[in-house]
Amino acid sequence: MNEDKDRFLLDRRYTAAFENLEDSTIATLTMALEGDLRDGFARIVGLPATAFDDEASLGALVRDGIAKRRAAHDAGVVLAEPCTQWTIEKLGDSSEDPSLEELHAVLPEALEKFGLDAVRLMVIQYSRSLKGFRLLVASDERFAPSGPAPATAVREIDEAAQAAKREARKARKAEEKAAKAKQQGRR
Repeated sequence: MNEDKDRFLLDRRYTAAFENLEDSTIATLTMALEGDLRDGFARIVGLPATAFDDEASLGALVRDGIAKRRAAHDAGVVLAEPCTQWTIEKLGDSSEDPSLEELHAVLPEALEKFGLDAVRLMVIQYSRSLKGFRLLVASDERFAPSGPAPATAVREIDEAAQAAKREARKARKAEEKAAKAKQQGRR
């Protein structure tokens, strides 16, 4: 259950992150992928073979693929992978569970090298599992969950309509009961 909850929350965070990214930023992050990462990402979001030929339309194609395939989580992880790998190398032995201080030491260089959006995607990935990243999300507004609030509609109940439905249901059941009794009386 906990893994499902984490996956659900991460998916929502990635979805919100992609909603806040410009198509040009998505295209830049996508173009930064190389080799197997690029090929895997193209499969995840369903990019046509010619998608990388036109960077101007790439961001919109990626966004469309993410939405159609509901692949925000997987797409976010792959787009952050170059930043993630670099950060793991910089953190060394502490990469398994870095402290907030260790993250603060490596973040300026990561931000300079990869940009805020790539770092934000990386932080989302570990924001539920590693304490240092949870503290970073809680203490640094650049990495706080963002996006539109989930749409929740309050259902308004028409009491008169509900009462009418209950009465109709009672009448129907009474008719069914009478018909059943009549049928049994014929036997």
